[in-house]
Order: sequence, then structure tokens, then C-alpha cells
Amino acid sequence: MITNCPHCNRDLKDLKPTQRGNHISNCVLNPNLIRNKEKRSETKLKNQRIKNPILKLKLNCLSCGKEYEIEVIESYYKNGRYQKCCSKICSNHLSMKDYNDNELKKDFCKDCGKEIQIKKRTKIGISNCDICKNKLRKKWHKDKIVINDKIICKFCGEEKCDMPHICRRLNQKNNVYFKYFNFNKKYLGSKKVYDEYNRIIEQLKKDYYKDELSFPDIAKKYKMNYQTVQTIFKSLEIIPRTISKSVFNAIKNGKINYDNNNPYPYKNGFHITWNDKKVHYRSSYELDYYRKLDEQKIDYDVEKLRLIYYDTQKKRRRVAIPDIHIPENNLIVEIKSVWTHDEQNWKDRLKTYKKLGYKVKLIIGNSKNGLNIIEKEIDF
Repeated sequence: MITNCPHCNRDLKDLKPTQRGNHISNCVLNPNLIRNKEKRSETKLKNQRIKNPILKLKLNCLSCGKEYEIEVIESYYKNGRYQKCCSKICSNHLSMKDYNDNELKKDFCKDCGKEIQIKKRTKIGISNCDICKNKLRKKWHKDKIVINDKIICKFCGEEKCDMPHICRRLNQKNNVYFKYFNFNKKYLGSKKVYDEYNRIIEQLKKDYYKDELSFPDIAKKYKMNYQTVQTIFKSLEIIPRTISKSVFNAIKNGKINYDNNNPYPYKNGFHITWNDKKVHYRSSYELDYYRKLDEQKIDYDVEKLRLIYYDTQKKRRRVAIPDIHIPENNLIVEIKSVWTHDEQNWKDRLKTYKKLGYKVKLIIGNSKNGLNIIEKEIDF
């Protein structure tokens, strides 16, 4: 009796005889493992072919008559389970060939049991007769009022709404138009309700596009949730701003604070001025210039101005944030290194600075052997 596996030398004493044989034949270290698996798969295929022989047939399409080839199991072919058309288009034509959508069949009203005629494709046992339909209609339409046996919309006052999408929105549960936008309920039951609805849309568009308010600002103004604003804009199909435009507005309005950001790998940090202001510097050149101004006791602001200019390279409006502004002389000081100075971008900014009446100074620095050297200091 075999007690150890001849391939991996594992102890097989505690295993049953069938388990021992199974382990030896399927052992990972067995050199004949792959060949045995191939033999098993071949025998499996042979048995399948003997039981279910595959036929190769040439048939004519039942729809267009075109000849096509198929491979099908013999038992499936005898039972009619095979492809009868050359393509999906032909099979769709064949299925719809004798179908008449207007053909009627007999059914009974599910409420009163009266005999009725319904369309062929409608399920049996779910339809109502005309009398029962009218009764249900009066019950279900909570947004309608019945006056002289006429069902009238309670929002626009018409039997058939001119703008049914507006009446549907006004009929929603927890209606936001009544809750947040002071919808004038005096206009309910007349066509003026459409004008009131359009007034709310125009007000939202003015807040968003003209006044450049963000979603959180609009939510704050009308005392609602931020997500509710998003769903309202989506339902009214008001196109939101792009990400770049949103960032542009945020920078222009001073909502984005760059004090804690470090977009450049240069020396940066915070500096306390001579008059106890905490300012941020983004390079050693800026820090040196701050110290010079502190020695002369000149009051200055850092990255306070937001000026819009046109970038001719990117062909769009951008926001310029000057490095230093000295209010006493109305002077803007831009400090750049040789590596960060862009000549064309500087010309675009300079046009805006001069147009708005600012005096401008450009300082370009360079560092050699660890020392800061001022290469250019130009007044404009």
C-alpha cells in the first residue's frame, strides 16, 4: 500500500484510497499532469460529439430567401431551435410581417365586468371601460378641479394646459417655487401663473450669470440647501459654468486663498511687516524686497488686487494678482525670476495695469552661487 506520494513525498496514511489516487494523479510535481488533463478534455469532447453530433447546414432565409450557413446540434435542429434568418434585420421583419397594431381583442372591465375591446398587445384583465376611467380620473387628478363636469387644471385654469411641464412642476410635493422664491399664489387658476414661473427662472439666471453668484451663494440668499440649488438648475436646464470659469470668478472675488498653497518649488513662507501685517512670500526675491520696504517704513499690500486682463496666448480672460501694491504711490511691483518671467504674458498684464492708471515696476532676479542678484529693475 502506498503511504507516501512518489512525487512530493507527502504522508498519505490518513487518506482514503480514492483520495490517495486523486492526490497522486493531480499532484503539482507530477510530470504527466498536463498530459493527463489534455486526455480528459479530449475524452469529454468525444463523448459530447457522440451524444450531440454537430451538423453543418446550408439553409434559405425565411424573410429574404438568401442562402446562409449554420452549425447546429442535431437535437436542437430536430426541435426547431436554430437560426431561421440570415440576420437580425430579417428576423425582425419576419416577426412584424403579419402583426397589426390596431387589431382588437375581447376583454372585461376589471371594475364593473362590462365587455370591452382592447388592443391586441394589451394584457388581459388590467383595462377599464370609459365610465370607470372617468370616475378614476376625477379621483387620481389631484391637480385638477371638476367644474360643470369639466376637468380643469387648478394652476393654469385651462382644460388642456398650454405648458403642461410647468403645471407638473408646480404640482410636485414640497414645491420649492412656493417655499423659497415667494411665488405669488394670486395668479393660480389663470395663465399669469406662467409669467410668475418665468420670473423665477429669470431671477435665478440673473443671480448666476450677471451677478456671478455661486451655488452656495444662491443657497444662502434663498435660505435653501446647496444640493437643492443643483437639482433646480438641472430641472430648469440652466447651463452651469465650466470649472475654469468658476475658478476665474472665485479668484476675482477673492474666495480662493493662496496663502496656504505652494504651487512653485521655491522658498516661501510668511513675513511680519514693520506695521504688524502678516504677508506671504513665494520667493527669496520677494522676501528681500519686503525687508527693503520695511526699512523705509513704506506701507504695502501683498496679492490684494484682482485685475482682469486678456491673455493673447491662451486667448481668454484671466485674473492678474500683482505681487505688491503700494497705495501711497499707486504703484504695482511685480517680482519675477529669470525662469518664471514670461515676456508675452507680462505685456498683456502691463496693458491692463497702465489702462487702469497704475504705475508699474518690474524686478527680474537671478541666483548665482546661492546669491540673489537683481538683473533688471524697470519702471513703466
